[in-house]
Amino acid sequence: MHYAKTSLMALALLCSQVSAFSPQVRSPSSSSFSPTALGVSMVSSFIDPSYDNSRGSSKKLSRPQRKKLERSRKRSRKTGFYQLNSNHVSYLSRDSTPDNVMTAIKRAQNLHDANDIRVIGRFLLEGVDDTFAYGYKGSLLARFAVAALRLEEYEIAQDAIQMREDRFASSMAPFESAAIIRGWNRADKMNEAFSRLEKELAVPSDHKDAVANKDVIKHRAQSLGSIASRHFYEHDPTVALKACNMLTELAPLVRASGLTEEDLRMAWSHIIDGSVECGPAFESIARETMKAFPLEEK
Repeated sequence: MHYAKTSLMALALLCSQVSAFSPQVRSPSSSSFSPTALGVSMVSSFIDPSYDNSRGSSKKLSRPQRKKLERSRKRSRKTGFYQLNSNHVSYLSRDSTPDNVMTAIKRAQNLHDANDIRVIGRFLLEGVDDTFAYGYKGSLLARFAVAALRLEEYEIAQDAIQMREDRFASSMAPFESAAIIRGWNRADKMNEAFSRLEKELAVPSDHKDAVANKDVIKHRAQSLGSIASRHFYEHDPTVALKACNMLTELAPLVRASGLTEEDLRMAWSHIIDGSVECGPAFESIARETMKAFPLEEK
């Protein structure tokens, strides 16, 4: 059995040398893996143009623009007011509520207001302490990180992620961690995605602890499913196979935790359809991975 599995993996990797040169294809349905599918509010990113933009999408600011930005920062730090373009939430301060911040974020996202995004980012990173938002600042940082990744602002996303990890590790929710992992996945930053998976959605080795870690196991499985699906569709089977192997290793814990197919809501049809595009060997591996998970009797 082990020999057959090894042979199948070898065949799959051999096929990948051919398919890797195919045009990348992304399934229109891949958007189903967005954070909103797990109840995560998708909010806009804040873009701080003072950050190195060599890996992001911000344009380099001229010297007068940088001076203006610095004056704005100094004024905000001095007064404690962070002025916005919105008429509904015209500024943020230490007296602002979490709802105020979320409203401002949503408006900036919907209107692609880069100025307000920058201001909101400075407010959260520099303008308030860790007690802001009644203990939910870590959640706000998670939402910022996801949004920053969507806008390819990788460095500032890392800042938000790092602050969340350093200061709010005890309150990090698995669904927020999963949203960040999918953000790195969408950005094709897989080292970061897998690193975050092991830091924030690590699972116990003892099956006796599976029930207590049910939520973590669930979101780890869903994150790996997103990775497998996306990379099969993008004709990058090496990463997809890694995700499938990790899912197979996770399957016994899934069963021990009592999670059902309905609980997991794994998008197996997307994973299988994507694997078909890479060839029969990959489809076979994807189907074997699926069989290891709880499935309803048809």
